[in-house]
Amino acid sequence: MPAALISLIAAVFLLPESSATFTSAVNAPATVAASAGFPGLPELISDQAPVFHHRMEESQTASVAADALGPSPGVYGSPPDAPSMWSRFDEFAGSTSFSDVSGAVNTASLTGTATAGQPGPAGGAVTLGANSYLSSAGSPFRADRDFTMSVWFNIGSVVPSTTRIAVLSMTGTTGGTPDNRSDAMIIAEPPANCPVPSSPCWAFGMAGDPQSQSVPFDMARSTSPVTANTWVHLTAVFDKNAGLMSLYVNGSPDGTNAHTPAANAATDAALDAGRYRDASWLGMTGGTRLGEERTWRRALPAAEVTELSVRPTARYAFNESTATGPTYTTTGASTGTPGTVARSAGLALAGGATLTAGREGNAFTTGYLVGPDAQLNTNGSFTVAAWVKLTDDTTDRTYFSASNGLGTVAGFGYSQSSNRWMVGVLTGVLTETATADVTPPVLNQWVHLVALYDQFHSRLRLYVDGVPQTPVTIGTPSDADSAVAVGGRQALGVVDDIWPGQIDDLRVYNGYPLNTAAGSSSTTLQTFVDLLNPGLSGEVPGGLQGSTKTGHAGSTAVAFGGTANAYNSRYSATAATTDFTVECLIRVGPGHSGVIAGFTPSAIPTGLGGTTSDRLLYVDSAGKVRFGLLHSGTPVTVASAATVDDGAWHHITASVGPITGTGAIAAGGLRLSLDGTVTSNAAVTAATASTGIWRWGGAPLLPLDTWPAAPANPYLTGTIDELAVYDKQLTDQDDLWRVYGNY
Repeated sequence: MPAALISLIAAVFLLPESSATFTSAVNAPATVAASAGFPGLPELISDQAPVFHHRMEESQTASVAADALGPSPGVYGSPPDAPSMWSRFDEFAGSTSFSDVSGAVNTASLTGTATAGQPGPAGGAVTLGANSYLSSAGSPFRADRDFTMSVWFNIGSVVPSTTRIAVLSMTGTTGGTPDNRSDAMIIAEPPANCPVPSSPCWAFGMAGDPQSQSVPFDMARSTSPVTANTWVHLTAVFDKNAGLMSLYVNGSPDGTNAHTPAANAATDAALDAGRYRDASWLGMTGGTRLGEERTWRRALPAAEVTELSVRPTARYAFNESTATGPTYTTTGASTGTPGTVARSAGLALAGGATLTAGREGNAFTTGYLVGPDAQLNTNGSFTVAAWVKLTDDTTDRTYFSASNGLGTVAGFGYSQSSNRWMVGVLTGVLTETATADVTPPVLNQWVHLVALYDQFHSRLRLYVDGVPQTPVTIGTPSDADSAVAVGGRQALGVVDDIWPGQIDDLRVYNGYPLNTAAGSSSTTLQTFVDLLNPGLSGEVPGGLQGSTKTGHAGSTAVAFGGTANAYNSRYSATAATTDFTVECLIRVGPGHSGVIAGFTPSAIPTGLGGTTSDRLLYVDSAGKVRFGLLHSGTPVTVASAATVDDGAWHHITASVGPITGTGAIAAGGLRLSLDGTVTSNAAVTAATASTGIWRWGGAPLLPLDTWPAAPANPYLTGTIDELAVYDKQLTDQDDLWRVYGNY
């Protein structure tokens, strides 16, 4: 290779040298070292530049996915400002690892002992043993920028008298040794440190200098006392621009203080539950309980913090390990004082009801369940939220209903006549309905549905995957004073419209957030709905981090929480080329899956609409990467030998092109490279030249029941970085340049 070209490549990419060597397939035969020529952008020289390249460097308020090459920006289906970590603690008894449903793959791992599978205020809970703690797999926020961390916490029977008890903390590292002090923490303080010295209090602390004990912590302390054996919702918010720390207790502001981040504040540290550090690890005590832990890379406003502490009147997680005795976690009104969680009457199994693997943990499958009377209060505003998967649309279907002595008062499900998601409410002798606007349901795909009745404006509202549908004005609902049914519609003791798929994470809220006229604004309602599903999270650590892929400056990525995607319309008017390559870095947690990228001819830019899908790259139901095309209407795919749902970053290129060469040097066809290991299939050598939309983070798997090992949820739960699409098939050599260059 000419020295001038080597110098040019080095000047463009400025990456450090690696020891790997391989043969160039671009110019005259030569041997080059993997060095500064390996991309900070996914291009080696100009004739191999992608058509578009999304680096996922957007801020949390962005709606546009920038194209690093300029001409083809994409669009995010929702703002990427959702949680950067969300542990629901719904796992079974005996679990030692706790899933992060935000898509950022900050799985929490246990050190010591714990008891999982317990009821918490908003779902499951875990009790920590003595000297035990949980640590996240990655850093969910930076202590030198805006952040929020929240948790349901029960201190148990021991409240602090002379020493602190830890709730959450982030502690940086220096040369592999923990810093002297935690950069950010929520703790329970002994009375001597509190505004009311007769009682222990809650506190939000940030280190003035993590390396020096001579510089004190900045502390925001509550006037609310710490109470034994009581669940409390704690939220810590840091607003860097205002230089302000704010502590909220049960959704109400309860302490502030000024803070300026230290120059050495943690930017890449894990979140710990059950310990904090002040020269040594402290605050660990047995018997404390954690329930639903969330973090954000932004400072939540007070209105959102208030929403966080709202408990469902009832929640059915369906995560029991057997099919008997499904339970729900709360019996008090959702706006009441948190208090202790009590189990109430369970749901009676009927019609062959079972629990099987669902969207997250287990889910209710087939048959129906009958619950206690007056579970849904239709005398005021109410909300019903659920994940549902429909497998048969030949007749009306109901996933939840509430009734009185005369018939069904409220039914939530599918209307066959309109081919839409539907909620119907009985008002006198008339059942009035609200339906989804445009997109019909897609069979065998999970969808998140929220139905709201606003008594102050007499409106019935429906949200599909967080997207508001047109509201409908209705009369006053009848009183639903009889039993509820899950998986069917009950009237006069008979259950019909049986749900033929699965139901997961069913929540009922009586009153909130519509318990005041002000609370029923469209903005407040959308905020509440957004807090029910993970959405998209920007600014999470990316795949090009120096600590992950050596030789690169830190980068960011976007986490996809299983409810939204992004799209690029580059080929909406001009047909996509028949040979192509899609490239990206992905990170997926254990048991999670979904579509990484795909091409749909649908004119609907967001969501999962359409009739067919093509050029699909997905994490399948077995945790492997799979890539395929439609060939004569039937998918032809190739799968990786290794699984990728391990919480690590993986590099992927997937391509198709004409067969070239023979024997051992033959190339072309379908080619899937996972971290440099290629799997191929020569059955297809070209994609269909059609117009359409590239989506990433989720795409429909259509035609139905044809894509092998299809994931249960077409939306991805995982993180994507550096997505690029090329108008040609890259060679295996091109791919190795990226892998060995630590791209």
